[in-house]
Amino acid sequence: MHWRARIATVDGVPRGAGVLVDGARLITCAHVVDGLTEVSVTLPGVAEALPAAVAWTGDWRCLGDRGDVAVVELGEPAGVPPCAFAPLDLLRPREGQGTRELRALGFPFGHEKDGTHVTLRTSADRLLGQEWLEIDVEQAHLQRLGEGFSGAAVYDPGSRLVVGIVTDALLDGDQEGYIGRMLPLDTIRRHWEALDDLLPLDWLPDMPRRELRALFDGVRLDPGTLELTVRRAFPTFRRPLPAFRSAWHAIRYVGEELTGEERLSRLLRELGRTATAGVDAGPWLRRWMPERYDEAAHAGPAARPAAPPTGSVVFRGQSMTRGGTIDLSVSTVVDGVPVGRAGPVRVRRQHLRTKTEALLAEQIGGVHGVDWMLEFVVPEGLMSEPFEEWQIREPGAARPRPMRTVPVVVRHLDRLEPLLASHLAGRRWATVRARGETRPRRVECGLPYGYEEFHDWLDADDQLCALAYAATPAPDWLSAALDTGVPIMLWRRRDCGVGNGEGNGEGNHAHCAPEKFLDRITEAVASLDPARLPHEVMRLRKEARSPDKGDAEHCGHRLTLFWDGAEGRADPPLAAGTAHITGTQSTGSGSG
Repeated sequence: MHWRARIATVDGVPRGAGVLVDGARLITCAHVVDGLTEVSVTLPGVAEALPAAVAWTGDWRCLGDRGDVAVVELGEPAGVPPCAFAPLDLLRPREGQGTRELRALGFPFGHEKDGTHVTLRTSADRLLGQEWLEIDVEQAHLQRLGEGFSGAAVYDPGSRLVVGIVTDALLDGDQEGYIGRMLPLDTIRRHWEALDDLLPLDWLPDMPRRELRALFDGVRLDPGTLELTVRRAFPTFRRPLPAFRSAWHAIRYVGEELTGEERLSRLLRELGRTATAGVDAGPWLRRWMPERYDEAAHAGPAARPAAPPTGSVVFRGQSMTRGGTIDLSVSTVVDGVPVGRAGPVRVRRQHLRTKTEALLAEQIGGVHGVDWMLEFVVPEGLMSEPFEEWQIREPGAARPRPMRTVPVVVRHLDRLEPLLASHLAGRRWATVRARGETRPRRVECGLPYGYEEFHDWLDADDQLCALAYAATPAPDWLSAALDTGVPIMLWRRRDCGVGNGEGNGEGNHAHCAPEKFLDRITEAVASLDPARLPHEVMRLRKEARSPDKGDAEHCGHRLTLFWDGAEGRADPPLAAGTAHITGTQSTGSGSG
């Protein structure tokens, strides 16, 4: 057990302990070497005052910080065997054994030369702050924890396998020296990923695992991108994923937590499609998994650029019968993969905007770097809410921005159910997608139609797939259009106010949206592919507000877009697709 070490300044002042993990490297606590670049290392009874450098420190900066780990590197190999590490589950509580007896060699005052042992107890369920394990010393033992034990290897005395390092202890009060904390191996490797090269991990042999980690060493992608990559590789895996800190963390997680002989090759293929990763795992696969290697699938990102990811933040509002309340939930979906969910929460209608903005603030991190849109799946009574005028309140941003800065669409809650109207909507959506043009039919305010006449008009023309209303559609007109499966509707939110409730009726419509509105909106979208509608409407909304391009009669003012195919489902709602744009098959609600 020559791997137990004392660490001191170059002048020989003791600072703490460490453990030799390979021929020349030791791990210790960051606070042991704080402020030092050079140290001396003693292996009691073997070597004295070996010169060494502080090669790496984690995120630790002051007392109480996480990441209290450092790596010290000797100028020359020590020439003695390093420690052996325990399996990661060694401290898991087992039947008949609540805690495990462990040992550590430290160098407290009076024992600086050869050190002294302390006997400890802990188990994996005594986790503190998802970082440390609480350790205790039985009061019957003479030696307690104190200064000089920081960085000491904690090991199983029977097998002599190392399970972690001591970090700190209570140094005052009745529990002085009897209660402390250690970093288990799983925490240490979270901060210093190179430890995985030395651990007994059974999901990949040592040599290929070390080469694979070296290949992805330093590759840092944001957690959202890494989660999306894993979800793409394993779309049926529904367990929550951790916040991945690096590409290697994602690879290790897949290797240890998932099953299947192809799991690594599938993940590496998806990582290769993530252009920002900048790593080609093809040579590694050819060397270590030739039977899993696919030349085309593992072509580098430069040779085969990936389509940008698309996503949706989908709000679902269900009106409740009591108290005029709404059950509100939200799902975030990227490339058809759920990456976030919240709710349902019950809110009053007057608080709908406030709660929606708060839920969006929690979800927006899931669509960073993604071409995304907002979908509001609501009953008829909420379809004319001015959603695009509400705010995106992104955490950390200096000020909110209006939702109209992203595509915003309205969908019908009933279309989520397997009703006849949903089937009819699917057929009309397939028609409009096949012809590649929206071609909205103008709906003037003065049409003398009630529900039956409006329904019969639409029902008789299955090529009619889009409507453009001069003003907010009367309830009967909207219901008839939804019942006949019309998948696209546009209107300016402006009440007509004429008629008796059965259609808009005839009368004086001088105060309604002017004729110019219908001229402009139909001209803007008539020849447009329906898949592009959310982006075109976003452009019109922005343009209407521009002092350079907009005016009071611009068709983008108060513009609602109902845009709904028949394949959206509520659990989770699927993101609206842009398949026609990207050339990939979409699973979106509007893909038809």
